[in-house]
Amino acid sequence: MPADFTKKMTPATIGQGVHDLARFRQFAKEEAAVTIVYEDEDQTLVVWNLEPGQENAIHVHPTNAHTMMILEGEGQLLRGDGGQAAVKTGDCLIVPRTVLHGIRNTGRGRLSYLAVTTNGPQGYVKQNSDGSQVDVH
Repeated sequence: MPADFTKKMTPATIGQGVHDLARFRQFAKEEAAVTIVYEDEDQTLVVWNLEPGQENAIHVHPTNAHTMMILEGEGQLLRGDGGQAAVKTGDCLIVPRTVLHGIRNTGRGRLSYLAVTTNGPQGYVKQNSDGSQVDVH
């Protein structure tokens, strides 16, 4: 997954704290793109950008709680039990620690969502559904 770390904010660079997420909405034809918005010891904020048909595959955060807000588009929340739920612009998704989840863009247009993740003792941890570690950053 191509990631853009050049725009990432930290406590030292956050300014007034009010930001337009449009600058973090960057897409790639090859695969889903993720841009880190902000990161500190407590939380990580990223914007995922999916072209039609792309997905953030099913994964788990074993020590991190997760909340997502759909900024634009429509798709499917993928659940570890094989279930799916429709999502659209404005929807808020809450994913507790250890719950398998992913998102697929099933719409005709682009899908972007803000993901806010708490950081656990090891920081931000993402694992594939088989338990193997994902190197996000």
